[in-house]
Amino acid sequence: MGSGKTSIGKKMSKMIHFKFVDTDSLIEQKTGVNIPTIFEHEGEKGFRERETKVLQEISSSKNTVIGTGGGIIVLRENREIIKNLGFTVFLTASIKELAYRTEYDKNRPLIKNEDAESKLEILMMERKKYYEECADMKVSTEQYDATKISKMIIKNYEKNNS
Repeated sequence: MGSGKTSIGKKMSKMIHFKFVDTDSLIEQKTGVNIPTIFEHEGEKGFRERETKVLQEISSSKNTVIGTGGGIIVLRENREIIKNLGFTVFLTASIKELAYRTEYDKNRPLIKNEDAESKLEILMMERKKYYEECADMKVSTEQYDATKISKMIIKNYEKNNS
């Protein structure tokens, strides 16, 4: 949450002429409501089920950069799909930086009305092992420059796919 998945994913997709797909945006398009509304009516469990369905639908996509929600990784089924998608990148930043980046974002139901840093710390402790299990590459976005980070990822992607 706040690591730069969407902005870096969009930048990369333009640089390598791939399509960009964001799972959260797809869910919002399909339901006609935003993520917080889904959480409000269906809870996190309902939202995670929607994530799995969308991930399954796009799993055969080619020449596509996929940006996912940060919590998509918690379900084993999703991790298996992600591992089979292709080159996977784990974007990281400090908890303080993630809290700063998400501070005014109303589209983050898991940190709404909570101490963002504490909640982000808990989420990272719960998810980090899953991110690392699925990642082909880990990149810090702390010194946030989407172009530079995108070039690093593309270089590693090309090295792994040559």
